[in-house]
Amino acid sequence: MKHLKAGMVFTTIGIYSNFVLQLIINAVLSRLLTPKEYGVVAIMQVFIVFFALMIEAGMGPAIIQNKTLSPKDIKVLFNYSAFFAILLALIFALFGQVLALVYNDSVYKTLTWVQAISVLFNGLNIVPSALLNKGKRFKQVNFSLVIANICAGIVGVTLAFMHFGVYSLIFSAITTSVVNFSLNRYFTKINFSKEMYLEPLKKIWSFSKNQFGFNFINYFSRNSDNILIGKFMGASALANYSKAYQLIMLPNTLFLGIISPVLQPVLSDYQDNVDYIREVYFKIVHILALIGLPLSVFLSLSSKQIIYFMFGTQWSAAIIPFSILSLTVWIQMTLSSSGAILQARNHTKLLFKLGVMGAIILVSSIVIGILLGTINTVATTLAVGFVINYCVNFSQLIKKSLNGSLVEFAKEFISPMLLGIIMFLVIEIYSFVEPQGIFVALVLRGLIFIAVMLLYIIFTKEKELIKMILKSE
Repeated sequence: MKHLKAGMVFTTIGIYSNFVLQLIINAVLSRLLTPKEYGVVAIMQVFIVFFALMIEAGMGPAIIQNKTLSPKDIKVLFNYSAFFAILLALIFALFGQVLALVYNDSVYKTLTWVQAISVLFNGLNIVPSALLNKGKRFKQVNFSLVIANICAGIVGVTLAFMHFGVYSLIFSAITTSVVNFSLNRYFTKINFSKEMYLEPLKKIWSFSKNQFGFNFINYFSRNSDNILIGKFMGASALANYSKAYQLIMLPNTLFLGIISPVLQPVLSDYQDNVDYIREVYFKIVHILALIGLPLSVFLSLSSKQIIYFMFGTQWSAAIIPFSILSLTVWIQMTLSSSGAILQARNHTKLLFKLGVMGAIILVSSIVIGILLGTINTVATTLAVGFVINYCVNFSQLIKKSLNGSLVEFAKEFISPMLLGIIMFLVIEIYSFVEPQGIFVALVLRGLIFIAVMLLYIIFTKEKELIKMILKSE
């Protein structure tokens, strides 16, 4: 618990600093750039993530989990990561020809060559980043991210004001990858090895192959909406949908982003102590649900105010998708933490299996939504898919990896659900007397959300649970 809390403190500083930076940068860029320009970058981002996935091949989590790797082995793995990074960066650069053909826009032919720089440096950063997390050096990890995002924000906003359009977003991403890698390599002092042999790859293969398989499947299930919407509905529709999806993932960044990067490095030391991991995880899920359920209600009921305040009135088409998808925020927050538990238990085979099942459910939901014709129907069917996937994943995780009871797990959601109902009633009553101004209305809604949360915690047993977690060693 000591390492877990220390890691969460530094990760909180990093995550929230980056959130404020991204909030400001996004608000500025959304007013300077058009939905079409954002849509072009959104399409490219889908494939950037895919190429980053190919480069990593599960290597990062495998390095964290494996306790037998020597310093020499790490250097050899760094060699392999660099080789794959260079190779796949070149393939990505040439991939612009395919994107130009598929999306009927020649701009991709040039953009992929520029964006290949970030693919390269993200690949180079895999081993240094894994070493920092393995050593529980969360302070350095988050310092690198904050500095990288500050630099990226300056570059992106400056170029946007200079009318560089879509290139302002691309050079911002490049800046993040270059600065983050440079700082992480400085902290780890890692160098390339003059030798190349297969033994280090053999040591991590069993873990990394399943991790890679899960990442590969999860990538397509999570990005098929962007790929298909971009193809069949156009860049503008994709931009509005992406804005909605981007916002519902913010709570993951703000809350789960604090916990997940810390869970595997810390709990991997207890991979055979299933009772301890289950006890810790149930508490974490309870806290995430306590935040996530009322937050889902708040975001859904405040969708118009949030979209207009964050991005401006030109993004009105994103309001309904955001309102629908935000009802699944609590699902995203609690379910996304399960991967770190399966990694810590060394159950990547089950992780891969659940990834395949999830992909089938989510892709089917997206296809049905697109066939029905609008981004609103895609949001609706995807939300249903999230619920089904949630039930499937947790039934397997609790029974097979944590040796626990689904009934005991379900009890963790009773209090959060009650808080969600209270939040709904309070905000609905407030809406009858709400002022017209977007900013004032949103501020008041935010204050109501905080007040309801605090009062509920103070006057229920949740206060004792939070005290116990804070005091535990």
